[in-house]
Amino acid sequence: MSGTRKIFKSSVTSQHAVREVLSMVFAQEVLTPSRDVFIVAPWISNIVIFDSRLGQYSTLNPQWAKREIRLVEVLVAIATNGTALHIHTRPDDHNKRFKRRITEAMTDAGLFDQLRWADRNANLHTKGVLTDRVLIDGSMNLTESGVALNDEAVTVSFAPEQIATARMHFELYGHP
Repeated sequence: MSGTRKIFKSSVTSQHAVREVLSMVFAQEVLTPSRDVFIVAPWISNIVIFDSRLGQYSTLNPQWAKREIRLVEVLVAIATNGTALHIHTRPDDHNKRFKRRITEAMTDAGLFDQLRWADRNANLHTKGVLTDRVLIDGSMNLTESGVALNDEAVTVSFAPEQIATARMHFELYGHP
């Protein structure tokens, strides 16, 4: 698949489009894992990725039946398949809770060595989710405000050249 889609969202328009893109990308990662997944966001929260209150995501993971599935749980499931998780944020108090949750969850699952966390750059403003097959970038942080409330511009790209360029750039955030 190739191509790019631009989503302009607000609290009343296209909010569901962004949630559907995030669900699609993370479901794809559970089913067909990438070698690496990068999440670059100045602010990150344990947002809902799958609304499985009707049990529609239980085929991805039987433990996910009839409840909301949040980012930490999805990332652990992705890492279980061998994917290295690269999470780059600001050294901000907002991110400490997420860092603690993902660190505990990865440690409990015996996957801590697959987590690469970097929060050294107080000026980080880049935002994106990158897999081997897709780049989601734009103005949106991975927070409830970013996904549901704020006016945001989000680009979804399946273009190999954009994915490769983003990967080179995102890898730099993990170095001091």
